Amino acid sequence: MVQPAFYARLGLLLASPTRGLAGLIQRGTGGIRDASYLVLLATIAFRFPDLVRGVLSLSRVSVGGALTQLVGVVGSEVRTAAFVALSSAFAIVVLAGRGRRDPSLALELGSACYVPYFCVWAPVRLLYLEAVLGHVPPLLSHVARVLAWGGVAAFVGLAVWLLRHPREAPPATPVRSRGAGIALLAVPALALVCSGVWSARNYELLRPLGRSDMAPDFTLARVDGQAGSVQLAKLRGQVVLLDFWATWCPPCLAMLPMLHQLYGEWHGRGVEFVGIDSDGAQITPDQLRAFLTRRPFPYPVVTDDQEVGGLYGVYSIPHIVIVGRDGTIAKIFIGGVGHDQLAAALAAASE
Repeated sequence: MVQPAFYARLGLLLASPTRGLAGLIQRGTGGIRDASYLVLLATIAFRFPDLVRGVLSLSRVSVGGALTQLVGVVGSEVRTAAFVALSSAFAIVVLAGRGRRDPSLALELGSACYVPYFCVWAPVRLLYLEAVLGHVPPLLSHVARVLAWGGVAAFVGLAVWLLRHPREAPPATPVRSRGAGIALLAVPALALVCSGVWSARNYELLRPLGRSDMAPDFTLARVDGQAGSVQLAKLRGQVVLLDFWATWCPPCLAMLPMLHQLYGEWHGRGVEFVGIDSDGAQITPDQLRAFLTRRPFPYPVVTDDQEVGGLYGVYSIPHIVIVGRDGTIAKIFIGGVGHDQLAAALAAASE
């Protein structure tokens, strides 16, 4: 069977969901492939600045850290699509009834349910690109989520009905279906253009800090029960380890005992540690203080003011920056790192 082009298949699902899903059931394949194409489009179009940051990090940060960033960008898009596809496939298998339960076909149909989800979120993500208006307002995000999952539920219900009442899919693809597909793909295309122009104009902002760059100064209030604040400039002459972490980050929490041990080993040798909590609005000051009471730190802990992380190019955590005695960056680690690696970096910065 000759299949219509990618844009036509998408358009058919949007303009005539019954025809589109019936054709998918008849072919038995194509849903996973098309969802994969959409994930790839979403990653490139809507996360282009993040991809640029990751690529630039290959030459300025550790290769492992750069790859961690890139994998994180792609992984976030894959996780969303996979959750939509798998939850939809499970519902289809359960509701299809005996004799109609085909897990492989259900997964193809479940993947097709990602199309309405993508269709709702694409224009929202375009409007609130970093290059346009910034982050999506909470209310609009809630509304978009409801509409997106409503579309997914409608597709699941239609897929189950078609499995229970098989019908032949007409072979022709209406002109309006092609138009709908082109209109949908025009959204990520426009997003890519906007992101590309913004990235070119903000290259220095995207360029990650690297070895020998001057560490941006900051002053942040302590939140560990001690009065006062930490100002990086006042620590000049010491090696400083900045640990960007959060209470919701399992790898960050797993590294804390090792960091506390390292602090005990190096503090007497002119090395200072500063923990920079990156929870932001996800945790209240009282909750953070309660966490630090349960798990006290031997070194100062401050909370990010939503600007310092940006100055240091922190887009994923754990993120550790080692600052030399002269105030320049000596080493950056993104992602999990071991005791020996950090110890070696502290020794090199102390020379």
